[in-house]
Amino acid sequence: MSNLIRLEEVGSDAAAEACARVLNNGGLAIVPTDTVYGVAARPDIPGVVEKVFRAKGRETGKALVVMVADLDSALELADREEYEDLCRLGRLWPGALTIVLKAAPLDWLHGVAPLGTLGIRVPDYAFLLLLLRRTGPLAVTSANMSGNRTPASFDEIDPNFLERLDDYTAVASDDSGSGKPSTIVELLESKLKVLRAGDINRDEIEAAWNGTETV
Repeated sequence: MSNLIRLEEVGSDAAAEACARVLNNGGLAIVPTDTVYGVAARPDIPGVVEKVFRAKGRETGKALVVMVADLDSALELADREEYEDLCRLGRLWPGALTIVLKAAPLDWLHGVAPLGTLGIRVPDYAFLLLLLRRTGPLAVTSANMSGNRTPASFDEIDPNFLERLDDYTAVASDDSGSGKPSTIVELLESKLKVLRAGDINRDEIEAAWNGTETV
């Protein structure tokens, strides 16, 4: 069963509530973000993340990014030894920055962090933040088959990908993301490494890391 919502017609609150109902019942949601269009799932509900892997044709057992509403929510998913360093880089949130770090010892995180490290992000997109406040953490990955072009807008999503989804709600918005994936940094044992370049550049990252960024 699928349902298409047009964000500008129903408003952010109603769209977020509709998506939350589906997600909280173990379904999926196709949602706009500040980067690319994504498919979202509740990672703490057994079997749901596997639906995302099947739809993407992606091998199970790989890590997925988890989006949260704020830094406090991110801290709940991180190992305690990462708190101080996460707070330093968290100055760049909300934003297109994914931080990879040691995950907290939570059983349900294994499905998105099979190797014990987790990618976390607070997106800079008002609708998605509303949704995250209703659902809690969401595993979010690009709404496309693995290896295919990532969609910046709803119209760019391959219809064949949507057909691979069973129970989902899709949110179409006139406001497209940047079309670029987020910057990814690895934060392990107080060492910082840029794994993928994006809109947030190295200078911004190092300024936040060193506490020298300007407001």
